Amino acid sequence: MPVESLLPADSPRLEGLNEDHARALAESGTEFEPILVHRDTGRVIDGMHRLRAVVLRGEHRIAVRHVDGASADLFIRSVQANIRHGLPLTLGDRKAAVLRILTTHPHWSDRAIAAVTGVSPKTVGVVRGKRSTEESPQSNPSLPRVGRDGRARPADMPERREKARSLLTERPRATLREVAQEAGVSVSTAHRLRQELRSGAPDPDERAPGARGDSPYLAALVAAPPRYTGLAALPSPADRSPRGVPGIRVRALDVLSNDPSIRFTDSGRALLRWLNGQAQGLAAGEQLLAAVPPHCARALTEVMSHYAREWERLAAGMQRTDPVNGAWRAVR
Repeated sequence: MPVESLLPADSPRLEGLNEDHARALAESGTEFEPILVHRDTGRVIDGMHRLRAVVLRGEHRIAVRHVDGASADLFIRSVQANIRHGLPLTLGDRKAAVLRILTTHPHWSDRAIAAVTGVSPKTVGVVRGKRSTEESPQSNPSLPRVGRDGRARPADMPERREKARSLLTERPRATLREVAQEAGVSVSTAHRLRQELRSGAPDPDERAPGARGDSPYLAALVAAPPRYTGLAALPSPADRSPRGVPGIRVRALDVLSNDPSIRFTDSGRALLRWLNGQAQGLAAGEQLLAAVPPHCARALTEVMSHYAREWERLAAGMQRTDPVNGAWRAVR
């Protein structure tokens, strides 16, 4: 489309266009991905820096991808696109986006808005609380909220889960249906909480203590796996670790989960999900080992040792990474 036919974006960036970034794109010489444009209005949804770079190159047309949708949803689409790639949004940009989305979509859950804006659900809850006392009663926290899966849930679910947990602890002989009815939760939630109490694993719907507000994957990564008996009663990872190593691991994971180049890219988020899966696998593995018969211990040890050696090989490769000139594979 002709660049002069496009309207500027309703950008989530409080300071607007970053001219230095646009100039760097213009000088890069790369071919740009199509920008997102609202079909009905011609307004740019995502790609203002690319549009400016095209102008700086002296070009008059730019590739676009048309997007349909209600005007109230265009800002959300813009925030999502800017979170995924390009120049990262600042924390101020993201908090401002939270406030605006709460105005247009007050029925969305804290987690749903957090997923769009790249902040923690706790941060969304704080902004929602301030808004509910200062502005519209429409943001009343007692109203049901729609989660990322499209299902409506009561806003006070954390309190309901805590009540169900207390009932399960105080009345261990109560049926799941009784607990669910009294606490106002589903039977499946009551069942999950009972399993959590028995295993000592954290509730996946709640954040682990000590995890920082903007680290959605860190809570699961640093959660200590449950102890168990069996197969010579292996010690927990905390018992096996030298003094100070767990703290170093937590800090390193915190750095990863808060680094914009990791958190705000598809590959970075995939890496965090992968690490999260590895941590969950270790926790599940320690429970599964309790059921291994003694005569299988030697074969299982060989398999586990093989995986451990592969992890050591990957770690050694990362230690040889050139931090300036390329990815770790290029210097292995």
